[in-house]
Amino acid sequence: MFGILRTVLAMLVMCQHLLNLAPLGQYAVFCFYVISGYLMTLIMHETYGYSWRGRYYFAINRVLRLYPIYWLIIGFTALLILYIGEDITRNYNPSLYLPNSPAELLQNISLVFASWNPITVFPRFVPPAWALTVELFFYFLICLGISKTLNRVRFWFFASLIYIAITYALGLDDDSRYSPILAGSLPFSIGAWIYFYSKKGVISKSFSRIKLSARWLFVLLVANCILGLGLYYYLPDFYIFHELAFYTNLIIGSLLVYKIVTGDQILKLSEKIDKFIGDFSYPIYLSHWQVGLLVSFSLFGKPIHTLSRRGVESFLLSIIVVFMLSYLLIVLIDKPIQRIRAKFKD
Repeated sequence: MFGILRTVLAMLVMCQHLLNLAPLGQYAVFCFYVISGYLMTLIMHETYGYSWRGRYYFAINRVLRLYPIYWLIIGFTALLILYIGEDITRNYNPSLYLPNSPAELLQNISLVFASWNPITVFPRFVPPAWALTVELFFYFLICLGISKTLNRVRFWFFASLIYIAITYALGLDDDSRYSPILAGSLPFSIGAWIYFYSKKGVISKSFSRIKLSARWLFVLLVANCILGLGLYYYLPDFYIFHELAFYTNLIIGSLLVYKIVTGDQILKLSEKIDKFIGDFSYPIYLSHWQVGLLVSFSLFGKPIHTLSRRGVESFLLSIIVVFMLSYLLIVLIDKPIQRIRAKFKD
């Protein structure tokens, strides 16, 4: 149901990283968290349940969903680093270098970067993989039952707001509200809340009054991204505007998720086509840095990820390459794995 949205979000992350268009990726990551909060709560309630067997099947299914493609990508990344050289890859992205210890290698293999702020852990074969550590943490909590009841979700949501308030009270920068594990608590709790509200139809009447469709919410989401981009580059010192745009994105994204789960669509597509489009999001998210590195190095003899003529040329070719690579990963890895995952849904 989220196919188009997920792949657009992955492309926003790619835009930030390969064209240096902050803060598009930050907006996208929090929308991903909302979607995950909803979906993980949904499948725990309606597919797996809270028995030990259900929790075990949930965990196996998550491993099969996340790790096979990820492990293939980190193998590709290791070869790329050896081919191009660490000096160049680290200049391209500071996290792209070979591990210097078994602990660093284990963190990369396990996707568990051992820090409450996983974005600070280097090296990372897949630079955006820090957000997957955040995802795994909340998958674990959801599996344990943090979103088992609406009252628990309410407590979780308000506890998340308290964390945000504390960061402001302590004068912490905006990174403290984005990359740490606890920062992901708010969008995940919103996603879980959406599950219960979509069942009860709590806000559907309000939506019917203001006539906000999923399509128009998507337009507003894109417009807010453009606004946030403009604020970032033209009013860099007005931090309050950046914060407002960031949380406006979270609100719009959450409403969009609600509309989608209650039956609206961004585009009128069949479920099969929407799913096919959405299947590209994960491999794009994992591989875009590496593809951008390989493409720009092949074209210009040096890695480029800036908003420049060469940067745009590299980006446009990288889009083609990343979709081709993603298609191969979907066909050769994801499709066979899906058949195995289906065995752990009963």
